[in-house]
Amino acid sequence: MGAWDIAIFAEDVNVDFLDELAALDDDGVIEGVEDACLLARQEAATEDERLNGLAAATIAAIWAGAPFSAGDVADAYPFVRGLIGSGTDQLSEVATELLENADTDEDLEVYLEALS
Repeated sequence: MGAWDIAIFAEDVNVDFLDELAALDDDGVIEGVEDACLLARQEAATEDERLNGLAAATIAAIWAGAPFSAGDVADAYPFVRGLIGSGTDQLSEVATELLENADTDEDLEVYLEALS
């Protein structure tokens, strides 16, 4: 594991994204994570939408069992831990695609394994 989750969650646009998710009920959070992943993989996605999608894909991987080092984020946003086991096969598939194509030097294997 590396600092991927800490770095992606620290992006300013993703802090705003996490704040928006925190205002939703559990079903809304799951839907918001799925929507962010789907939007990010579109060719016309903006850089902010791509970053939100990578954060959402990372959340999906954590929900699928990936370990994480961003404990302060999980404390601030209880849905990160509280919804472990949530998500759909479609979410896992899209999240995998986003993380496989992420432009980073970080090792994302632990996240990809959790999603598979």
